[in-house]
Amino acid sequence: MYKKPEKKPCGFGRIKPGGPPALRLAIPAGLVIATVIGIVLQSAPIFPHNTMNAWLRALLIGVCVTPASIALVWAVVVDRSTVPGAIPSPEHSVEFTWYDQAAKDSFHLLLAGTGLGAALASFWLPPMVSWTLIAVFAFAALAFAVSYLIHRES
Repeated sequence: MYKKPEKKPCGFGRIKPGGPPALRLAIPAGLVIATVIGIVLQSAPIFPHNTMNAWLRALLIGVCVTPASIALVWAVVVDRSTVPGAIPSPEHSVEFTWYDQAAKDSFHLLLAGTGLGAALASFWLPPMVSWTLIAVFAFAALAFAVSYLIHRES
């Protein structure tokens, strides 16, 4: 009796169980995204014109962002259950606990450092430095407040 051969395991996961490999979609989509980013950034007014061929600049930018674009598409489309060695619930792992604690500690250090830095910079450095630190502090505090309110409502 003929038995249908099972699909060989895919080292980088699949789009869904039994589906095509995730890299089969991630690579072309990532290349398209990198190309678009390269073209958009090369045409932005941030670069002085006539210093380099525009197509060469777009190509170089695209090459630089290609790995990140492919990885981003892969992370969006891959089914976690098809990745060999992936744990079923990473939010319950010890590494997640370490990461969570490090994020909390770094946030509190950011607030303390920017607050103290802004106070000290106002005495000894140009005013722009203290205003920059105040802006970073305000952004971090606002991000925390919004996150807190969102989590409180959910």
